[in-house]
Amino acid sequence: MVTIESAISKHCANFVASLTFSDLDEETIFAAKKCIIDWMGCTLGGSSTSAALIIESIVEDMGGKEQATLIGNFSKSSVLQASMVNAYNSHILEMDDVHKESIVHPAAPVISTAFSLAEYLCSSGRELIEAIVAGYDVMIRIGEAVAPSHYLIWHSTGTCGNFGAAASAAKLLHLDEKQTLDALGNAGSQAAGLWEFLADNAMTKYLHCGKAAFNGLLSALMAEKGFTGATKILEGDRGFFKAYSKETNFEESFKDMGKEYKIKETVFKPYASCRHTHGPIDGLLRIKAKHDLSYKDIDSVVVETYETALKIAGNTDFSCPLAAKFNIYYCLACALIFGRVSVSEFQEETLKDPRLASLIPAIHVNVTEEMNAIYPSKWVAKVAVKTKKGEVYTTFVEYPKGDPENPMTDLEVDEKYLLLATLKIEESRARKILEKCRSINEFDSVGDFFKTV
Repeated sequence: MVTIESAISKHCANFVASLTFSDLDEETIFAAKKCIIDWMGCTLGGSSTSAALIIESIVEDMGGKEQATLIGNFSKSSVLQASMVNAYNSHILEMDDVHKESIVHPAAPVISTAFSLAEYLCSSGRELIEAIVAGYDVMIRIGEAVAPSHYLIWHSTGTCGNFGAAASAAKLLHLDEKQTLDALGNAGSQAAGLWEFLADNAMTKYLHCGKAAFNGLLSALMAEKGFTGATKILEGDRGFFKAYSKETNFEESFKDMGKEYKIKETVFKPYASCRHTHGPIDGLLRIKAKHDLSYKDIDSVVVETYETALKIAGNTDFSCPLAAKFNIYYCLACALIFGRVSVSEFQEETLKDPRLASLIPAIHVNVTEEMNAIYPSKWVAKVAVKTKKGEVYTTFVEYPKGDPENPMTDLEVDEKYLLLATLKIEESRARKILEKCRSINEFDSVGDFFKTV
């Protein structure tokens, strides 16, 4: 008897190949459209940065058939290059969506791949949503299976994103189960993305997302032409799970596959920093607002959090935007001084504000076993503020803003989209794109999406 444990890769391939739009409930369809809106805003905003010019100039130099849109400058390149550029750009501002227990950013590799390929194939909006749901499910479940040990060394979006991108592409290409299994097999062999870039404040994180999209799409396109891949890339003796993780009982993450859709567990980010900073930011903003505090009133801030938060976001450098986004002390200082932690707080001129440097020494972050025991199912934080008058205010953040249990409203997601999109394009054009995203399931051909914007 074949069990899930001995055939997890095949189980994933079967799920992808058999999924249809009619299987999806309204909540899942709505969640997918909300993810598309959020991703589109992040991609447009990211395309406005100097980092975007690097990869876009390389793609321009390389050339390629005009198959899919580079979102932001709206030129066209090959579908492979478009998926890579859009995935790279969507992650630059550090505002793209997250899933908690898998610790991945699904939209960057999955939607970037699916949207570019759907545009190239002139797939319907319903087919696009099928592909996105499939990609999220595969990527998130694989991420859950290897978390949290995998995340200590590997950037899960870069590794698990290969599988998510391959799954979404396989769905749009209408690959059968065997071809989908081949696509996943070859995507897994390309899985990479090390956290070492944090030591140098390097730009590598964006490249992880871009390459995950490229690798997954390439794997599916090759599978369509008969290129074979490992059939047990996940559970095999030399497969992804055993090579990349210290976890066990991997099959637990896949038992309800096809019954519950992981895209509904998506976390949307209200702040332009590492998600591990968001619990403390929420707590501090809550105390600040409730007690009408100014940063001038603060004697000290003490945060209790989990170990991973300090390992990933405990950087003390804020000499450049890349470093500041992973500096929990800087982010909390911004929350106190500006009352927000948005894109503008990571501009070069803001980093030099002398108030930040003077306030940061008053902020202390500690790891506790209590917080470790709750993570990663909940990205929690305790925040205590002591004022110069000796008053002490505390709060516990169980669900940071943007979690499904404490969601950003539809209006808040739309406002975030417009804030980011208008970094690159005029508001009237941004609103046209927003309306198209809202009605994407009604499109007969995604190939027409950008024709009138």
